[in-house]
Amino acid sequence: MRLKEVRTRFAPSPTGYMHIGNLRTALYTYLIAKNAGGKFILRIEDTDQKRYVEGAVDVIYKTLELVGLQHDEGPDIGGPYGPYVQSERKDIYKKYAEQLVELGGAYYCFCSKERLDKLREEDEKNNTTFIYDGHWKGLTKEEVEAKLAAGEPYVIRQRIPEAGQTTFVDAVYGTITVDNEELDEGVLLKSDGLPTYNFANVIDDNLMKITHVVRGSEYLSSTPKYNLIYESFGWEIPTYVHLPLIMKEGGKKLSKREGDASFEDFYEKGYLPEAIINYIALLGWSPGTEQEFFTLEELVENFNIKGLNKSPAVFDVNKLRWMNGEYIRKK
Repeated sequence: MRLKEVRTRFAPSPTGYMHIGNLRTALYTYLIAKNAGGKFILRIEDTDQKRYVEGAVDVIYKTLELVGLQHDEGPDIGGPYGPYVQSERKDIYKKYAEQLVELGGAYYCFCSKERLDKLREEDEKNNTTFIYDGHWKGLTKEEVEAKLAAGEPYVIRQRIPEAGQTTFVDAVYGTITVDNEELDEGVLLKSDGLPTYNFANVIDDNLMKITHVVRGSEYLSSTPKYNLIYESFGWEIPTYVHLPLIMKEGGKKLSKREGDASFEDFYEKGYLPEAIINYIALLGWSPGTEQEFFTLEELVENFNIKGLNKSPAVFDVNKLRWMNGEYIRKK
């Protein structure tokens, strides 16, 4: 039997500079593909138009080029599964959202903003997590069609089974089981016709034949909802690789929104791209040997998912400074 080609994707949102955590995700995604002789795909996730930053896509290209992570398919070079920019795939998501309704995995929701705000206020008062109450999911097909024909605004929400559990396996964190009643029936297609991040991800990963989904451990809680979508369509579920958080010294999470250091900051201060890549490769991955210095080619050769850690990695700027000094001396 011929083994399936490994296909991974790095799917950043163009919201500013390339944060260190993002760059590590890109690196591990690249290494998983290249270690297996597979393809590394670049996809731009720009469905959140409010957070879009002009020029941020160029920053993504420039950063990947500087550190040597060459993609095999992407918006700038094309490929067999394009377009590779989510805002150019709007019609695809609408088609699949409507199909998911037909399959029973989603439903039309006609809630007003006022009603949703009221539900959220009640949850805040009761100190409970907001979970949508499924108000519209009992409508008949005829009732839905009448509302659509009348031009009523709507979103499409995921239909979650009311009972039972959803289980998935992660390559780093093992088997995880979640009670379905804890899962929110989140929006898949917004009223402007654009998909939410969660829905677009599943559709694109399947259509682009992605075999390994690599992302931060903060997405572990969303994964059962992804799996329910895969199962509704009868699609094969990819291998999940959730990465440990990167913390600052003192225990706070390294955060792009808090203005923590980006690749660009270090690069402009004279840090060498190969030193940065070498350092972040070891933020959450162990080669199983005492070796500390790796070229990108050596990382490709040595990288193994089994070497990824569950516990958060600590970003130590002094260690990076030392490593960068060693690289400069070698030049």
